[in-house]
Amino acid sequence: MYKFEKQKYGLKITFSGDLVESEINRLAAELKSHLGSINKPFSILVDAREMMALDQSVLHLLSECQKTAKDAGRQSAAIVINSPVLKSQGQRITLDSGSTAAVRFICSVKHEDWEKVAMDWMLRGVEPDSQCALSKQL
Repeated sequence: MYKFEKQKYGLKITFSGDLVESEINRLAAELKSHLGSINKPFSILVDAREMMALDQSVLHLLSECQKTAKDAGRQSAAIVINSPVLKSQGQRITLDSGSTAAVRFICSVKHEDWEKVAMDWMLRGVEPDSQCALSKQL
């Protein structure tokens, strides 16, 4: 499942559960619609804390979504995760989309104040420490 929320900085996208191909295709269409109605340049905050690991067959679809956002004027993005698997998949998507310079991963396990860390990156360019320290949960 996913949800879009327009924000002053651009968009917040919240993911939860398992994303399948048909849902990502709907997401891509909705993303294009939202991108047409926000001020440029903009930033995107992705809250993926409740998202399950993706099937390898859909990674390219999310890479296309990142390319679409980049081409539409996205200046920065913060992706909030709580899993090394999601971080690895996100890094692959980001690399494939040519977005590595603008995207940072923020581990909600390490940063209880993840939203502040994300805002600092997106709005002020403050580099987050993106290691996901899951050992804190043990």
